[in-house]
Amino acid sequence: MNNKNNLIIAFVLLFIPFFAISGGENRPTGSRSAALGNASVALSDLWSAFNNQAGLANIQTTTAGVYYENRYLLKELGYKAAAVAYPMKSGTIGLSFNHFGYSAFNESKVGLAFAKGFGKYFSFGLQLDYNMIRLAESYGTQNYLTFEAGMMANITPKLVLGAHIYNPISAKIAEYNDERAPVVFRVGAAYSISEKFTLLAETEKNINTDPTVSAGLEYKPNDRFFLRGGASTGPSALSFGAGFLFGNLSLDISTSYHNILGYSPQASISYKF
Repeated sequence: MNNKNNLIIAFVLLFIPFFAISGGENRPTGSRSAALGNASVALSDLWSAFNNQAGLANIQTTTAGVYYENRYLLKELGYKAAAVAYPMKSGTIGLSFNHFGYSAFNESKVGLAFAKGFGKYFSFGLQLDYNMIRLAESYGTQNYLTFEAGMMANITPKLVLGAHIYNPISAKIAEYNDERAPVVFRVGAAYSISEKFTLLAETEKNINTDPTVSAGLEYKPNDRFFLRGGASTGPSALSFGAGFLFGNLSLDISTSYHNILGYSPQASISYKF
């Protein structure tokens, strides 16, 4: 392993609290979510396959998409994801994949989800995850299974509540020091202030860290264009972005800014078949 790899690994380990990349983390996904400070537990779109599987129940047609984040403008900290959702009479099936890192350190996850709506007011989602972690040549690879689940409730036509739990079984990553993937709870809401403005807020509790808070605002001047902004305390960052609809094609771009580590641009594209 060359000096560059050594420096990057040291940098990653030093800033784990900022990156939130300790083993087994569940990363928020989608440029829409990123632009809103990752306040996405009450959103329903394709990226619910990562953020709250209950949101997949509201997808009406087969949808697929890809996402990329260049975290802090370092290609070694790149995050890639892809998902497809297939609605049926009995519910929606979702298949997702993500990959973070580079050759000396990386994490990947494959998820298989099922989401179902119960009337107009409630939906539930469940996902089985197969996770893979690799750190440098001599440390080997760790694989483990876990699951995550979420729910959404339409309290009123304007207010949606969402809740999600990742890894409730506290899956073991390695025998050494009884290392386990974190258990993460998220709860939040989306409130439609008007036809043009939606306010989102959520809190997240990782059992290994202090609670964090995220909030965002989405502005829709018309049916084809969106403006978004948000903030988060975990890590502390500001974010903003835009969304564009071209028929069945959706394009979202965003960036977040950390006052020490700098910018993290994101982009996602999805298509409804």
